[in-house]
Amino acid sequence: MKRVLILGGTGEAVAFANDFGRRAGIGAVYSLAGRTRTPAVPDCDVRRGGFGGAEGLVRYVANTQIAAIVDMTHPYAARMAANARAASEATGVPLFKYLRPAWEEPPDAPWRHAETASDAARIVGERGFGRVFLSGGLNDVDAFSSLTEVWFLVRGIDPPETAPALASHHFLAARGPFGIAAEKALMQAWRVDALVSKNSGGGATVAKLHAARDLAIPIVMIDRPRQADHAVYTDISLLTVAMENFLR
Repeated sequence: MKRVLILGGTGEAVAFANDFGRRAGIGAVYSLAGRTRTPAVPDCDVRRGGFGGAEGLVRYVANTQIAAIVDMTHPYAARMAANARAASEATGVPLFKYLRPAWEEPPDAPWRHAETASDAARIVGERGFGRVFLSGGLNDVDAFSSLTEVWFLVRGIDPPETAPALASHHFLAARGPFGIAAEKALMQAWRVDALVSKNSGGGATVAKLHAARDLAIPIVMIDRPRQADHAVYTDISLLTVAMENFLR
Protein backbone atom coordinates (compact mmCIF):
# COMPACT_ATOMS: atom_id res chain seq x y z
CA MET A 1 0.00 0.00 0.00
CA LYS A 2 1.28 3.45 -0.94
CA ARG A 3 0.87 6.05 1.81
CA VAL A 4 0.01 9.61 0.82
CA LEU A 5 0.32 12.47 3.31
CA ILE A 6 -2.27 15.18 2.64
CA LEU A 7 -1.57 18.45 4.45
CA GLY A 8 -5.10 19.76 4.84
CA GLY A 9 -7.27 22.37 6.47
CA THR A 10 -9.35 23.38 3.43
CA GLY A 11 -12.57 22.12 1.92
CA GLU A 12 -10.74 21.03 -1.21
CA ALA A 13 -8.34 18.96 0.91
CA VAL A 14 -11.20 17.15 2.65
CA ALA A 15 -12.83 16.26 -0.69
CA PHE A 16 -9.51 15.13 -2.16
CA ALA A 17 -8.70 12.98 0.88
CA ASN A 18 -12.15 11.38 0.76
CA ASP A 19 -11.55 10.47 -2.88
CA PHE A 20 -8.08 9.00 -2.40
CA GLY A 21 -8.95 7.35 0.89
CA ARG A 22 -11.38 5.04 -0.91
CA ARG A 23 -8.96 3.86 -3.58
CA ALA A 24 -7.48 0.40 -3.46
CA GLY A 25 -3.80 0.32 -2.65
CA ILE A 26 -3.72 3.89 -1.30
CA GLY A 27 -3.38 4.81 2.35
CA ALA A 28 -4.35 8.46 2.75
CA VAL A 29 -3.21 10.27 5.91
CA TYR A 30 -4.92 13.63 6.40
CA SER A 31 -2.98 16.07 8.57
CA LEU A 32 -4.51 18.99 10.47
CA ALA A 33 -2.64 21.69 12.37
CA GLY A 34 -5.41 21.71 14.98
CA ARG A 35 -6.19 25.43 15.07
CA THR A 36 -9.91 24.95 14.39
CA ARG A 37 -11.76 23.22 17.22
CA THR A 38 -14.42 21.54 15.08
CA PRO A 39 -12.84 21.07 11.65
CA ALA A 40 -14.34 19.14 8.78
CA VAL A 41 -12.42 15.88 8.39
CA PRO A 42 -12.39 13.21 5.66
CA ASP A 43 -13.15 9.51 6.00
CA CYS A 44 -9.54 8.33 6.24
CA ASP A 45 -6.70 8.32 8.75
CA VAL A 46 -6.50 11.76 10.38
CA ARG A 47 -3.45 13.17 12.15
CA ARG A 48 -3.88 16.25 14.36
CA GLY A 49 -1.23 18.65 15.59
CA GLY A 50 2.07 19.95 14.29
CA PHE A 51 5.10 17.93 13.28
CA GLY A 52 7.71 20.00 15.10
CA GLY A 53 8.84 22.13 12.18
CA ALA A 54 10.55 21.02 9.00
CA GLU A 55 12.82 18.55 10.82
CA GLY A 56 9.85 16.88 12.47
CA LEU A 57 8.07 16.58 9.14
CA VAL A 58 11.19 15.06 7.58
CA ARG A 59 11.27 12.41 10.33
CA TYR A 60 7.57 11.66 9.96
CA VAL A 61 7.78 11.25 6.19
CA ALA A 62 10.82 8.97 6.47
CA ASN A 63 9.60 6.90 9.42
CA THR A 64 6.09 6.27 8.05
CA GLN A 65 7.23 5.49 4.50
CA ILE A 66 5.24 8.25 2.86
CA ALA A 67 5.24 7.88 -0.94
CA ALA A 68 4.01 11.40 -1.77
CA ILE A 69 3.22 14.67 0.01
CA VAL A 70 0.19 16.65 -1.12
CA ASP A 71 0.15 20.21 0.23
CA MET A 72 -3.43 21.50 0.20
CA THR A 73 -3.10 23.92 3.09
CA HIS A 74 -4.59 27.41 3.18
CA PRO A 75 -3.00 29.88 0.74
CA TYR A 76 -1.65 31.85 3.74
CA ALA A 77 -0.09 28.84 5.50
CA ALA A 78 3.36 29.91 4.33
CA ARG A 79 5.30 28.16 7.10
CA MET A 80 3.68 24.78 6.50
CA ALA A 81 4.23 25.14 2.75
CA ALA A 82 7.92 25.86 3.37
CA ASN A 83 8.18 22.85 5.69
CA ALA A 84 6.59 20.63 3.04
CA ARG A 85 9.13 21.77 0.45
CA ALA A 86 11.98 21.18 2.89
CA ALA A 87 10.74 17.68 3.73
CA SER A 88 10.38 16.81 0.07
CA GLU A 89 13.91 18.01 -0.72
CA ALA A 90 15.42 16.22 2.30
CA THR A 91 13.71 12.87 1.71
CA GLY A 92 13.30 12.80 -2.06
CA VAL A 93 9.58 12.21 -1.63
CA PRO A 94 7.72 14.13 -4.35
CA LEU A 95 5.61 17.12 -3.38
CA PHE A 96 2.33 17.95 -5.10
CA LYS A 97 1.13 21.48 -4.28
CA TYR A 98 -2.48 22.61 -4.76
CA LEU A 99 -3.26 26.32 -4.52
CA ARG A 100 -6.84 27.44 -4.87
CA PRO A 101 -7.16 30.29 -7.42
CA ALA A 102 -7.13 33.79 -5.96
CA TRP A 103 -10.06 36.17 -6.21
CA GLU A 104 -9.77 38.66 -9.04
CA GLU A 105 -9.82 42.38 -8.37
CA PRO A 106 -12.65 44.16 -10.21
CA PRO A 107 -11.29 46.92 -12.47
CA ASP A 108 -14.08 49.35 -11.55
CA ALA A 109 -13.76 48.84 -7.77
CA PRO A 110 -10.04 48.50 -7.03
CA TRP A 111 -8.84 47.15 -3.73
CA ARG A 112 -6.39 48.81 -1.37
CA HIS A 113 -3.56 46.27 -1.26
CA ALA A 114 -1.58 45.32 1.84
CA GLU A 115 1.38 42.96 2.11
CA THR A 116 0.68 41.95 5.72
CA ALA A 117 -1.92 42.42 8.44
CA SER A 118 0.25 45.17 9.94
CA ASP A 119 0.26 46.92 6.58
CA ALA A 120 -3.53 46.60 6.43
CA ALA A 121 -3.79 48.15 9.90
CA ARG A 122 -1.67 51.08 8.68
CA ILE A 123 -4.03 51.61 5.74
CA VAL A 124 -7.08 51.49 8.01
CA GLY A 125 -5.52 54.11 10.26
CA GLU A 126 -4.45 56.39 7.42
CA ARG A 127 -7.84 56.22 5.72
CA GLY A 128 -9.66 57.04 8.95
CA PHE A 129 -12.09 54.12 8.81
CA GLY A 130 -14.19 53.87 11.97
CA ARG A 131 -16.06 50.55 11.78
CA VAL A 132 -14.10 47.75 10.16
CA PHE A 133 -15.08 44.19 9.31
CA LEU A 134 -12.14 41.81 9.88
CA SER A 135 -13.24 38.65 8.09
CA GLY A 136 -10.08 36.55 8.13
CA GLY A 137 -10.35 34.97 11.58
CA LEU A 138 -8.21 35.62 14.64
CA ASN A 139 -4.65 34.81 13.61
CA ASP A 140 -3.67 38.40 12.75
CA VAL A 141 -6.10 40.42 14.86
CA ASP A 142 -3.42 41.73 17.22
CA ALA A 143 -1.89 43.66 14.32
CA PHE A 144 -4.84 46.08 14.65
CA SER A 145 -4.51 46.61 18.41
CA SER A 146 -2.97 50.08 18.06
CA LEU A 147 -6.11 51.42 16.36
CA THR A 148 -7.85 52.39 19.58
CA GLU A 149 -10.39 54.67 17.86
CA VAL A 150 -11.62 51.95 15.50
CA TRP A 151 -14.45 49.49 16.21
CA PHE A 152 -14.04 46.02 14.68
CA LEU A 153 -16.44 43.28 13.67
CA VAL A 154 -14.32 40.11 13.82
CA ARG A 155 -15.59 36.91 12.23
CA GLY A 156 -14.08 33.47 12.68
CA ILE A 157 -15.10 29.82 12.85
CA ASP A 158 -14.49 29.40 16.59
CA PRO A 159 -14.97 31.85 19.47
CA PRO A 160 -11.62 33.05 20.86
CA GLU A 161 -10.23 31.43 23.99
CA THR A 162 -9.02 34.87 25.11
CA ALA A 163 -10.37 38.24 24.07
CA PRO A 164 -8.62 39.81 21.06
CA ALA A 165 -6.30 42.71 21.88
CA LEU A 166 -8.66 45.28 20.40
CA ALA A 167 -9.98 48.38 22.14
CA SER A 168 -13.51 47.87 20.81
CA HIS A 169 -14.94 44.92 18.89
CA HIS A 170 -17.64 42.30 18.51
CA PHE A 171 -16.78 38.70 17.65
CA LEU A 172 -19.07 36.72 15.36
CA ALA A 173 -18.64 32.93 15.20
CA ALA A 174 -19.75 31.66 11.79
CA ARG A 175 -18.70 29.17 9.15
CA GLY A 176 -19.28 29.67 5.42
CA PRO A 177 -20.52 29.44 2.80
CA PHE A 178 -22.15 32.86 3.01
CA GLY A 179 -24.64 34.46 0.63
CA ILE A 180 -24.44 37.95 -0.82
CA ALA A 181 -27.78 39.10 0.62
CA ALA A 182 -26.82 37.92 4.10
CA GLU A 183 -23.40 39.57 3.87
CA LYS A 184 -24.96 42.87 2.78
CA ALA A 185 -27.44 42.71 5.65
CA LEU A 186 -24.61 42.00 8.09
CA MET A 187 -22.51 44.94 6.93
CA GLN A 188 -25.49 47.29 6.99
CA ALA A 189 -26.65 46.13 10.42
CA TRP A 190 -23.21 46.78 11.92
CA ARG A 191 -22.67 49.99 9.88
CA VAL A 192 -19.38 48.73 8.47
CA ASP A 193 -17.37 51.31 6.53
CA ALA A 194 -14.43 49.09 5.46
CA LEU A 195 -13.70 45.41 4.90
CA VAL A 196 -10.30 43.80 5.57
CA SER A 197 -9.80 40.40 3.99
CA LYS A 198 -7.16 37.94 2.89
CA ASN A 199 -7.31 36.78 -0.71
CA SER A 200 -8.22 33.23 0.29
CA GLY A 201 -10.03 32.40 -2.95
CA GLY A 202 -12.81 29.86 -3.24
CA GLY A 203 -16.56 30.21 -3.13
CA ALA A 204 -17.31 29.85 0.59
CA THR A 205 -16.53 33.45 1.57
CA VAL A 206 -16.38 35.38 -1.72
CA ALA A 207 -19.87 36.82 -1.12
CA LYS A 208 -18.42 39.42 1.27
CA LEU A 209 -16.51 40.97 -1.64
CA HIS A 210 -19.64 41.23 -3.79
CA ALA A 211 -21.59 42.65 -0.86
CA ALA A 212 -18.96 45.28 -0.09
CA ARG A 213 -18.79 46.27 -3.74
CA ASP A 214 -22.59 46.62 -3.97
CA LEU A 215 -22.57 48.81 -0.85
CA ALA A 216 -19.54 50.86 -2.03
CA ILE A 217 -17.58 49.75 1.05
CA PRO A 218 -13.79 49.96 0.53
CA ILE A 219 -11.87 46.68 0.63
CA VAL A 220 -8.37 46.36 2.08
CA MET A 221 -6.96 43.13 0.66
CA ILE A 222 -4.02 41.38 2.31
CA ASP A 223 -2.24 39.84 -0.65
CA ARG A 224 -1.04 36.26 -0.68
CA PRO A 225 2.52 35.42 0.35
CA ARG A 226 4.81 34.71 -2.57
CA GLN A 227 5.00 31.11 -3.66
CA ALA A 228 8.29 29.34 -4.12
CA ASP A 229 9.35 28.60 -7.67
CA HIS A 230 7.93 25.09 -8.07
CA ALA A 231 5.01 23.39 -9.77
CA VAL A 232 1.61 24.38 -8.40
CA TYR A 233 -1.76 22.91 -9.36
CA THR A 234 -4.73 25.27 -9.38
CA ASP A 235 -7.16 22.68 -10.73
CA ILE A 236 -8.17 19.68 -8.60
CA SER A 237 -8.73 17.50 -11.66
CA LEU A 238 -5.18 18.10 -12.89
CA LEU A 239 -3.80 17.35 -9.44
CA THR A 240 -5.80 14.11 -9.37
CA VAL A 241 -4.44 13.03 -12.75
CA ALA A 242 -0.88 13.81 -11.68
CA MET A 243 -1.31 11.78 -8.49
CA GLU A 244 -2.87 8.86 -10.38
CA ASN A 245 0.01 8.80 -12.85
CA PHE A 246 2.59 8.89 -10.07
CA LEU A 247 0.97 6.20 -7.94
CA ARG A 248 0.50 3.64 -10.71
